[in-house]
Amino acid sequence: MLFDVVPKERREDFYDRDEELSGILEALRLGERLVIVYGVRRIGKSSLVKVALRESKLPYVLVDVRELYYSENMVTIPYLVKYLIDGFKKYMKWCEKLGFNLRDALKRIRKVHVKGYEVEIEPKARISLTALFSEISSWCRKHGMRFVFVFDEAQYLRFSNIRYDGLFAWAVDNLSNITFILTGSEVGVLREFLRIDDARAPLYGRYRREIYVDRFSRDQSMDFLRQGFRELGLQPDMDELGEAVEAFNGLVGWLTYYGYYRVIRKLSHKEALNKVFEEGSKLVLEELIKVIAPSKKRYTAILKAIAHGITSWSDIKAYTIAKTGSITDKRFTELLKKLVKYGYLLKEDNRYKIPDPIVKYVVMEKL
Repeated sequence: MLFDVVPKERREDFYDRDEELSGILEALRLGERLVIVYGVRRIGKSSLVKVALRESKLPYVLVDVRELYYSENMVTIPYLVKYLIDGFKKYMKWCEKLGFNLRDALKRIRKVHVKGYEVEIEPKARISLTALFSEISSWCRKHGMRFVFVFDEAQYLRFSNIRYDGLFAWAVDNLSNITFILTGSEVGVLREFLRIDDARAPLYGRYRREIYVDRFSRDQSMDFLRQGFRELGLQPDMDELGEAVEAFNGLVGWLTYYGYYRVIRKLSHKEALNKVFEEGSKLVLEELIKVIAPSKKRYTAILKAIAHGITSWSDIKAYTIAKTGSITDKRFTELLKKLVKYGYLLKEDNRYKIPDPIVKYVVMEKL
């Protein structure tokens, strides 16, 4: 159902995004090797990719790189291989239903042992990612198949002593039967990490398909909520839906939570709105604190200025100086750019704003 708060996997549970879905499916059908999916947090990237993978009927493994980073504090090759192997175990039966004998492919990798649906790496073994990718691609080539590796929140790969952009460039050049799908909610960070516009970088000039997942328009947001209510046999109050749409600014994640609390948990309209802001703020605050930690007072001053409606570079800087003391133009600009890069600020016509209403609430009430 539309108001299910876990990432969707079936088209019938997924609202719209037909153009973006068609783009990923076409890339997989044509055998393209690199697909990059951009979009801010809570916009539905994970659901989009999972629906596309299910419809493509291609074998795949998906790694949440952010989860890996949070649990290990680093995204090294051994950790990534371990998470990939765990992913293979999770998706093995699904792959076999599609005719892909993942066990046979993994048995070709030295120091990897497969028994039934269990996969183990020898203690202290160092498995090469290039070897792992190569064996999967080789098996696919022999059997006329394609395998998809998905790295969700791929910008977290930058927390490593390995240049993963170089590894992806090598794979794109050499592995004809593998597609890599990279997603990123910190759009500027992911583009900077991949360096796809840098002529000196490994991925420069390599073909990739880029998919942008945008916010819902007001009409789409209203229709999404209306369909979610009617799906469960309920007639919504249109004034309440309008207020929810205004509150959550086209972010389908927050709209879904509102629908869940309102319809599934049967809270009142006001209670549902408050619940989304309170629960959502916990998620946002945890993420935001990590980003602003290196210069918390200055970042907080910048965000509070913008949350209070101060939008120009000079006025935001004046507010920041008043709250935290002197700062050079260069350093101030660096801080602003970082917040834009991470998606916490949006710059339009030389004016800055906080596009996510929950982030704005956190800045106003929690920082």
